[in-house]
Amino acid sequence: MLKKAVAAAMALGLAICASSAYAADSVNIRMENRTDGEPVAITSDVQPEIRNNRVMVPLRVISEHLGAKVHWTDKEAVLAKNDAAIKLRPNSDAAVVNGETVRLDAKPYLKRNRMMVPLRFIAEVFECEVRYDNRTVTVATRPLSIDGVQVKAFQVEVRMTMGSIVSQIVGNSYIEAVYHAFEAGKGGKVEAPAHVTWHPALADPDGYYLAGQYEFLDRDGAGIKRYEIYSKYLPNDTYPEEYLLYEVREDQWYRFDGGAVDEIWRIRQEAQEHGYWTIISNTAV
Repeated sequence: MLKKAVAAAMALGLAICASSAYAADSVNIRMENRTDGEPVAITSDVQPEIRNNRVMVPLRVISEHLGAKVHWTDKEAVLAKNDAAIKLRPNSDAAVVNGETVRLDAKPYLKRNRMMVPLRFIAEVFECEVRYDNRTVTVATRPLSIDGVQVKAFQVEVRMTMGSIVSQIVGNSYIEAVYHAFEAGKGGKVEAPAHVTWHPALADPDGYYLAGQYEFLDRDGAGIKRYEIYSKYLPNDTYPEEYLLYEVREDQWYRFDGGAVDEIWRIRQEAQEHGYWTIISNTAV
């Protein structure tokens, strides 16, 4: 499917008639990524533009809306999400997708310290649909399905000393990224810990406290899969020594990677920043 998406991106391009009087024309980008179907406009300090009949967008902006990560190594940008990775260099028509070199028909370039990349190529590698109408480009994502059931929302409940905060991610790309973070961070199976509690102040020195409850919900609001993350309580340390993951419906405990906890937090922050995060209730006092 990845090769098919790359081939389509290379062959099709965007059928846009840019004026020959200008080197680049502005264009609007919107995401159809929310599970409620409400489109979200992409904003950036560097505007997307049409150059040589191709829509070019700031790499970091589009990657964040797709729930992907970007980092630079030796003047090369690496865009990663789940099992897919794209390597790009400014002013080079060679891209590397999962280790395979492909040719771009629009070279990335730098503009005001932002790397501009061909939108259709990036979007279709990550299996998104791209549409163009009246100088507006729409990128549509697909909902995540778990065990054949479409996910409507990813819900988080964090308990406080009194009350709790319940919130949801309602963006398809973020929901998918969070699910893969849970699965990638899952380690070996372990026995249930002898001591667990819902609050760190109540934890036994050798026990674990509940760091958060996480649930993927279907279209009717019913739970599909539920996780709980537990942390080991170390009073004198900034971070927990280790994490455990409990799959509630399977009644199974696993070791859990701390890097996955950081990744889930990163995705939550980006979802909130870009309009895909909703607080359902707040009873904390």
